[in-house]
Order: sequence, then C-alpha cells, then structure tokens
Amino acid sequence: MVGLSVDGLYSHIAWLRTIKEKIEYKGMKNVEVTFPLIEDITMEIAGKYGMIQPGESNTKAVRAVFVIDPKGIIRTIIYYPLSLGRNFDELYRVIIALQTADEFSVATPADWRPGDEVIVPTAGSCGVAKERMESKAEDTKCYDWFFCTRKLDKETILNKIVKK
Repeated sequence: MVGLSVDGLYSHIAWLRTIKEKIEYKGMKNVEVTFPLIEDITMEIAGKYGMIQPGESNTKAVRAVFVIDPKGIIRTIIYYPLSLGRNFDELYRVIIALQTADEFSVATPADWRPGDEVIVPTAGSCGVAKERMESKAEDTKCYDWFFCTRKLDKETILNKIVKK
C-alpha cells in the first residue's frame, strides 16, 4: 500500500501527526499510518493516473484506489469524488475477489464474499458447454450454458490467499 497526495511533505507530516494525536473516530484513536506517502506537488503522477477530474478541482486530486498486481498490471480502479469517503470493506472484498479469481480460475458474481458460490468460466466450445451442462458434479450448478456456479468455501480461500 502506498499513498499519493498532491500536498507537500510538511502537510503530510502535519496530517499524520493530527491523525495520531488528535483524532478519535468510531472508537479508533492513536492511529498510526504505516504505509509510505508520496508527495506529488507538481501533480505529475496524479495527472498520469487520471486523478485530476474535470469538474472537481484543478489543484486537488480525486480520491482514487488502484489495485496493481505483482506483475505491475492495474486490475481495478475506483474513483471517489472529494466529498465521498472510501469503503475499506469493499476495497478488501475487491482484493480478495481478485486473488480468488486468479488462484482458483473462477469469476466472482456481484456482491461476492468469501464462502459464496463462484462462477465457473464458460467452456471453450459448444460440445464442452453441453458436456458441462449435463455434468452431475455435486459442487457445480448450471443455470444455462454460460452460467455455472460452484461452492468454494471460505476457509479454502483464506488459507490459500491470505498471508498470515
């Protein structure tokens, strides 16, 4: 995790100190930000990542989250207007879903959470699709040739992808 701000170094230091020493919110206090913050006062990086949005501000970057995989590929981009806070439960869900999809060669449906059914990728040919539809595998349920799901339990997922 890395933070990027178009504010300067001294603003970062003041912001971090304020969070640690003065803010108590939803039962959290003395919170220490431990990830690095990048100063981008020229807004060069923010501009390259599309964080300067029309209609927001010419001098402020929108809040944006980029999930970049170990190969350096941007897998997810979520933009938040300046007036809207991030949803950390959703960000965690996105990361776990991406890792689950990669690790188990599946897709995740809307609102998926670990332990919910996953989508089995479609077959490459009509013959294979028909075979999959007629499959009696207990853990797979097909609704149509293009939409089959199977159970993938939460423990299996978390044991495989979450670093302890």
